Amino acid sequence: MGPGKAHNSPADQHASEAKSTGRSKEFTRAALFAMVGAWFGFLFGPNAMVSATNSNFLNVLPDALGVSRTAVSGVLATSVWIVAVCVPIAGRQMDRYGIRRIILTGIILFGCAFLALSQVKVLWHFAVLQVLLAIPVAMNSSVGYAKLISLWFDRNRGVVLGLCVAFGAGLGQAIMPKLSQYFIQNFGWSGGYMAIGLMILLIGFPVIFLLARPPKSVESVAAATSADSASETYGVTRAEALREPVFYLVFVAIMFASMSLIGTMVQSVPMLTDRGVPVDMATTVLSLAFVGVMIGEFSAGFVVDRINSPKIVLPYFITALIGLMIIHSAGSSSILYVGAVMLGMGFGCEVGLNAYMISRYFGLKAFGSIYGLTFAASNLGIGCGIFIFGLMRDLTGSYEIMRYIIGGTMVTSIICIALLPKFRYAPRKH
Repeated sequence: MGPGKAHNSPADQHASEAKSTGRSKEFTRAALFAMVGAWFGFLFGPNAMVSATNSNFLNVLPDALGVSRTAVSGVLATSVWIVAVCVPIAGRQMDRYGIRRIILTGIILFGCAFLALSQVKVLWHFAVLQVLLAIPVAMNSSVGYAKLISLWFDRNRGVVLGLCVAFGAGLGQAIMPKLSQYFIQNFGWSGGYMAIGLMILLIGFPVIFLLARPPKSVESVAAATSADSASETYGVTRAEALREPVFYLVFVAIMFASMSLIGTMVQSVPMLTDRGVPVDMATTVLSLAFVGVMIGEFSAGFVVDRINSPKIVLPYFITALIGLMIIHSAGSSSILYVGAVMLGMGFGCEVGLNAYMISRYFGLKAFGSIYGLTFAASNLGIGCGIFIFGLMRDLTGSYEIMRYIIGGTMVTSIICIALLPKFRYAPRKH
């Protein structure tokens, strides 16, 4: 059956029995604990701790290490590209061996990598550690937490994903630019990296260890799957997904949107300060972009559970395109703040609905493997955006040309979303 033909998941077979016994309620105590665990995973994960802080470190590391902005941007881009390679592998291992053993190991390595970054002295030290950082980033990415939520929730999957991503990754992304800037200004960039590492290990890891657990029986799983057994889960295999055009539409849409939106956000502080915007104002713009991320993630998740169509992404991406043009051209603080929120809303929708679209088009049978590929697409785009931004700035002396490049890539994403068919796996009916 093609992705354009919607049908209900195998969970429908259990709906009448579950309803009569009260098991149709998805918000059980165990499910809520898992949801909080996933929320902490997003809050202390790579989106908040890496993506939201790179711009602040990029503003000071070139001078600290005595190198060009292109050199540091190239290292960050390479790390992101390696994440793109590693995430599908990590997702496949989650499908095969379970979520917890991959995620928990990744969190420990993730925190230790930041502690190691605090000790670098020269560029090649920084480069080696950024390459190594890519491995725990892949293991601790949103792939595992999105799968955890998808295992527990079906009817309310969109809103729960939106809630956890918005008030997890989104809240972390809104806070961390200001918090990391505070650490850098008061303790130096080395102290900034050390503080982030300690936050991950001393706060994030214990909570995730205690709460982020997959369901233990088919009765407690909205998607009718046993704990981590991919063989009992509905959906298609990774090989089958790769034969469907819809996969490539999602892949390209995610890749170019990430290149446009996250590329701009990572380079926003140096880009705005180059235009004469004070660093505090530039950091506020970045934080407001992540406030927009929260709005986009939560609202898109709420809407998609009711409309259940990929087309709801279109107004968010069009809004983001307008926000991008504002960030790349405006000088007034009030206009920049509005543009930042608009940009963030598009990014939030992309982050929140990437996992949702994969679960609805391809099911949960190989969710980790397939979502890992589209997550890799995001990282591929991010790396290209970071590197091209830095390169164009060093070659031309400004970021002016990027306005046209990212405008074109964002329009391409919008076209891909417009071409997507109906979801294959509709949510279970009430």
